[in-house]
Amino acid sequence: MARGFLATIEFMIAVVLAARITLLGVDNLARGETATGLVFIGLAGALLVIEHYAPSPTEIPGAIAKRTRDALPGGKTRENEK
Repeated sequence: MARGFLATIEFMIAVVLAARITLLGVDNLARGETATGLVFIGLAGALLVIEHYAPSPTEIPGAIAKRTRDALPGGKTRENEK
């Protein structure tokens, strides 16, 4: 799926934050704090996964409206079934 300009900027911000969290995790791993380091690396990965797959707040009302329209009698058309 193609991303818009603002979505790309939002994802790049998430990448920068995840990189900083990853560096903190690697630093903890280097100091011998294995559990703490792995937690930070996991949090960085979760941040990127959530940013990529979770719907943004602007997409939620459209999804609710689509589900409501599809639930109504006669709401499904050929365009909606594709």
